[in-house]
Amino acid sequence: MIKRTINDAAGLSGIDCFLFDMDGTLYLGNDVLPGARELIELLHAQNRKAVYITNNSSRSDADYVRKLNNMGIRSTLDEFFSSADAIAYWLSENHPGARLNVLGTDSFKGFLAERGFRIVDEYTADPAEKPDFAVLGFDTSMTYDKLRIFCDYVTDGVRYIATHPDMVCPAEHHRSIPDAGSFMLLIEGATGRRPELISGKPSPAMINIITKKLGVSKSRTAVVGDRLNTDIMSGINAGTKTVCVLSGETDLALLRSSEVAPDYIFDSVLEIYENLKNSR
Repeated sequence: MIKRTINDAAGLSGIDCFLFDMDGTLYLGNDVLPGARELIELLHAQNRKAVYITNNSSRSDADYVRKLNNMGIRSTLDEFFSSADAIAYWLSENHPGARLNVLGTDSFKGFLAERGFRIVDEYTADPAEKPDFAVLGFDTSMTYDKLRIFCDYVTDGVRYIATHPDMVCPAEHHRSIPDAGSFMLLIEGATGRRPELISGKPSPAMINIITKKLGVSKSRTAVVGDRLNTDIMSGINAGTKTVCVLSGETDLALLRSSEVAPDYIFDSVLEIYENLKNSR
């Protein structure tokens, strides 16, 4: 169900803060999408905020800064917020110093360890040494042993949380690779359990934290992304404006059949740039 299709950026002229998804929105794999560099530069020139939000927990924020800078997209650490940040924020607020078994990359585990959490890699039946939480991320380095240990802890009743529900991660040449949501189904099949908390999109958690930290109004904030069920729904759930670009997962056929209705639809960030450059 398409709510509206807008070919000009009149409705976006009042937006002070743009929250950008990255994969499928600003780049695909290692290929920057047309208009991405120009749009970010324009927003800086117009004194608007550009913040990058991603469900991908396989990389650290520093990894993303390097990736974007290498693509010629200006960015700094304080402009990034991921599902990893959101889950670390939740754990820090509610369970500081918790022991964690993590199905995730070394980068993700290091990120959590730096924030005071103890990483438990091996299986133990000792109640004093068992993890407090089993944490599922996007593990591009998964092995069968890591998966087995994680499932053992979930089966044992260890509290189970996850960073995000994306089924696939977009890659070059219109391909995709299994993401945390696919792992979630596998773990459910093996253990009968689903996570009690998912911190990433479509949860509004990341957006709520960002707008609070930056002191920006949600009515003057827009989420820009290519996925209806995560990017757009996170904005709807948080009460911001939503902008869907058709450069990644979503196309017009999907828009017509979906109940998720973005406020604005553009072919790509290039079209947003072309319309915004004369708006101020």
